[in-house]
Amino acid sequence: MTGLNWWRRSLHLRWASVQVMAVAVVLAVVGTALFKTLQAHLVESDHQLLQRQARWLLMGDLPVDQGERLKNLRYRLDMLNDLHPDLRTSMRTEAVSDTAKELAAAGHGGDSPVWTVMLDGQEFDTVDLEIPADGLFVTQVRLMAPVAPRQAELRYFGWIILVAGCAGIVIAAALSVPGMRWSGRRLRQLSREAHAANQGGRLSMTSVDAELVELVQAFNSTLDQREAVFRQSEAFSADVAHELRSPLATLIGGTQLALSRQRSSEELRDALASNLEELERLKKLVNDMLFLARADRGESAESLERADLGALADAMIHYCSALLDEADLTAVRVGTATAICNEALIRRAMANLLSNAIRHAQGERSVELHIQALPGRVRIWVFNAGLPIPEEVAERIFDRFFRANASRSDHTSRHGLGLAIVHAIARMHGGNVFMQVHKDGNSIGFEIPSALASAQVRVRDAVQEAPR
Repeated sequence: MTGLNWWRRSLHLRWASVQVMAVAVVLAVVGTALFKTLQAHLVESDHQLLQRQARWLLMGDLPVDQGERLKNLRYRLDMLNDLHPDLRTSMRTEAVSDTAKELAAAGHGGDSPVWTVMLDGQEFDTVDLEIPADGLFVTQVRLMAPVAPRQAELRYFGWIILVAGCAGIVIAAALSVPGMRWSGRRLRQLSREAHAANQGGRLSMTSVDAELVELVQAFNSTLDQREAVFRQSEAFSADVAHELRSPLATLIGGTQLALSRQRSSEELRDALASNLEELERLKKLVNDMLFLARADRGESAESLERADLGALADAMIHYCSALLDEADLTAVRVGTATAICNEALIRRAMANLLSNAIRHAQGERSVELHIQALPGRVRIWVFNAGLPIPEEVAERIFDRFFRANASRSDHTSRHGLGLAIVHAIARMHGGNVFMQVHKDGNSIGFEIPSALASAQVRVRDAVQEAPR
């Protein structure tokens, strides 16, 4: 079992085994073909020799006299026996009909067929000759050559082919292992480079074998993802520390100030109310961070129901009416659709899109909340009039704690997580976010599949409640 596990874990050994088996198959096929060819050649040579002997026996004009003819045939047979001691011959004269005699005369001019007979437990190649005689007599001559010498020769050549094939397999096995180790030198070099690769290091694509290109690309891609996650985690930790530092400093400073001297109950109440306001902001920040962490872990949206997105959009426009009035803006919904989704999360995404648009809207044009039904998916986005967003801002607009205004003077009112939460909600529904820059404004939104669960779900009217 240990040897089998080692064979399964050794790429060199498996490749060497495959090569040896391939060589064995090729040698077996070639050896079999060679043996069959040699066998056919030897059989044909023996048959041709036997037929030449039969032709020599009948060569020339035989004497007309029956006795002289038989004597001449016997003399020729004796000469064949002297030249070929293994050859067995026989001759006899039989009376036959006129028809058989004519047939014998007609067949006298060509080669007689060779056939096989068994005699005394031995196999012989046989040629039968019929020579017309006087009257109604025919002389029958039989030449028999033993097959045993040919079979012995075939067995000899068969052993030679078998030994040569086995030797070829052994040589292939002996050469395949070092050959595989030599061919795997580049793989070992890549392994050393991979061990030596540090943060930001990559495997070089120069002179990489074609079979290893995909492996090197996958390794470099993994390093890219790891580096991106590391940088995101590092930036996230720095932003979290910065975002928490300011409200904590406010809480500590306010508390120290309240305790610096005797305060009336009314002053202490005001201090506690201010601290409570900061704590509420901290609570919201922590809840948003926990929500993003769950989305990063791959958590999917639950409690999915088919919802009327148009009704949800109207509810969110009504919910943001105070912000609209404060900014002296109006909002309209364009389009409608239904989708299977988590209504609370979709309301939250719509509210974040609307609040972001209201905060950055310019001009007198209304904020537009668009809903578009596409084959298999639904797009939801908000358009607000204003200056086109710069490209460097557009690339990071869905990043956490990112604000278009680099200064953090407005950290008490927002933390820069609104659009990052929209992105997380889209991912939890199997969708994605998008942004389009227009000459007269910007469109920011997300896209989700329109069917995530069974169609046997009910359509529920949206309720006007604050997004959680």
